[in-house]
Amino acid sequence: MSAYHITVFLDRKTNVRGTGMPNPVLHVEPDGWHGPGDVSFQMHRNLTADERVKVAEEFLKNVTAWRDQIVGEVERERTAVDELAAAREEIARLKAAAEEAA
Repeated sequence: MSAYHITVFLDRKTNVRGTGMPNPVLHVEPDGWHGPGDVSFQMHRNLTADERVKVAEEFLKNVTAWRDQIVGEVERERTAVDELAAAREEIARLKAAAEEAA
């Protein structure tokens, strides 16, 4: 197998679809369904059924881990934004209370 490094930018249009036997293929279409290009991952027909399942499970495990990492980062970012907004509200409340007391 040759070594490749390909960077493809994904967005909301990105489509992912797969085909089954005899040679399972996973198509990633960055520009949407049947867009101008795609990246295909094809399993060799020499793999046994169990080996094909193992390859698919490895893809699933790592894509799920990637998704979970993104979700965690988004949740931390939202928490930080919410905490900053709450702190600003508290500062405004304290300033207003101090002005009333003065």
